[in-house]
Amino acid sequence: MTIAQPALAPASSALGGYVFALTGVAIWAGWTVVTRMDMRGTMAITDLVALRFATAGLLLLPVLLRKGLPLKRLGIGGVLALAGTAGAPYVLIAGGGHAFAPVSHSGVLICCGVPLATALLTRLFLGERFSRLRVIGYGLILVAAAILMIEAVLGTGLGPQVLLGDVMFMTGALMWAGYTVLVRHHGLDPLHSTAMVATVSAALYLPVYVLFLDPGIAKLSWGTIALEAGFQGVLTSIVSLLLFSIAIGRIGASRTSALTALVPAAAALLAIPVLDEWPSLVQVAGILTGTLGVALASGALALPGSRRA
Repeated sequence: MTIAQPALAPASSALGGYVFALTGVAIWAGWTVVTRMDMRGTMAITDLVALRFATAGLLLLPVLLRKGLPLKRLGIGGVLALAGTAGAPYVLIAGGGHAFAPVSHSGVLICCGVPLATALLTRLFLGERFSRLRVIGYGLILVAAAILMIEAVLGTGLGPQVLLGDVMFMTGALMWAGYTVLVRHHGLDPLHSTAMVATVSAALYLPVYVLFLDPGIAKLSWGTIALEAGFQGVLTSIVSLLLFSIAIGRIGASRTSALTALVPAAAALLAIPVLDEWPSLVQVAGILTGTLGVALASGALALPGSRRA
């Protein structure tokens, strides 16, 4: 996720910054586990997407009305590109992959895959160069993805559908990376861009959902609807954004990015009591490798004799 980088607050607020960042990590890890649980239950991904963007779109509509659509800067194509890379299509693909592959795979391939894919896109389209340390980090992320993909191909203790889930996760990571590059290239405010994604996704997806996708929300209990709308539409789509924005203001972008490396491990641990999904040794190796890769790629850690980017 792309977050603005305000000036650092005094050192006395650093502890609060870590608390905000770790709370955001918990929400992201929870999203992975909750989505996997939904996909293993009776909720279709099409229903989850409808609840997420109906809720977020309604809540963020005042933000969009106040700030408007920056059509002169983005054009219709740019607005649609933002909604396509971080809106309903992204959740349909990245979230839908949880129907096929375990949390230990999604945590690495999505959360660690995004910085790798972002680096590739910024190198190709923006000409950005990276320090040796960051390149090592990106290499470790690639190794982590390869470890899990090899496990999926070999099918060791897993069904053949896991490979499909992994491909969906990596596609989702590439889509979110595209959103990140677009936001950065156009200098968009994170809350404004989130409001555009939510409201445009709601406006375009909900009519299609109601008319053509056999809506299943009516079959859900009001309690389930409230819980899903609150978690998917409020916590994941809005609150986590604000938490990471505040954290960056207090402890900096590098430290905040490094803390997001904890998401795969946190998700895998949470999946044990909630889903009874115990990661294999291969998956643990992938999680640890990916976590170290993100920490190095973020610039928060330095190897002996290396310089930060």
